[in-house]
Amino acid sequence: MCFSATVSYSAAVMLAGTGLYAVQQARRLHPTYLMWALVPVLFGLQQAFEGRVWQELDAGNASTAVPFALGFHFFSHFLWLWWLPFSCYLVEPGKIRKRVMGGCAIFGAFAGTLVYTVMISHPEWMSVAVREHSIAYDFSVPYRSSMHLPITPAALYALTILVPLFLSSDKLIRIFGVLAILSSVLASEAYGYAYVSVWCFFTAVLSLYLVYMIRRLVAAGINQSIAADSVEPQPNK
Repeated sequence: MCFSATVSYSAAVMLAGTGLYAVQQARRLHPTYLMWALVPVLFGLQQAFEGRVWQELDAGNASTAVPFALGFHFFSHFLWLWWLPFSCYLVEPGKIRKRVMGGCAIFGAFAGTLVYTVMISHPEWMSVAVREHSIAYDFSVPYRSSMHLPITPAALYALTILVPLFLSSDKLIRIFGVLAILSSVLASEAYGYAYVSVWCFFTAVLSLYLVYMIRRLVAAGINQSIAADSVEPQPNK
């Protein structure tokens, strides 16, 4: 599989267009679904940043690609950590599940703010390169903490996003969670050298499923409304 600036920009246009359609449909459904509808649009912006990274690397300007790489990481290392859990929180009716989702969103916002603040404060620690037709991002911190966590940062990242998806009462959201984890495994096994870039691309394409999800929910809501209106009122006895 080959990736390039053309692929990234094409994905950006497709995602933005279908995402704006999803936003229009979500307004007919309920305001709480607007965050879900915006997911493809935001993935489109992320892919546009990576398209610019490709352009700079193709021109041999690895250093000037770093600011655009940081733009890409704004989504991968900050936004998605709380956006997806909070999107689940907004549409979840169950109180216990809602609390877990809210906790994941709060943790994701805290962790994402911490990590991304370090990134933008030290852009010199970021390196970007093309490896086997994919972009490999490397953020090398010169000092390491002596604290040992019982879970790797990558696993903690995945759990923060995936747990709310799998806990959702909505079957359609759980399906998206399954698709996300399958794409994560595929990216890890086949493109481990460029995992961040490839998984974000796979998930960006999978976010088109959310357009279908919202359209289906809108259709179901309209059908229920028609069915309710078709019931003749019973005379009072």
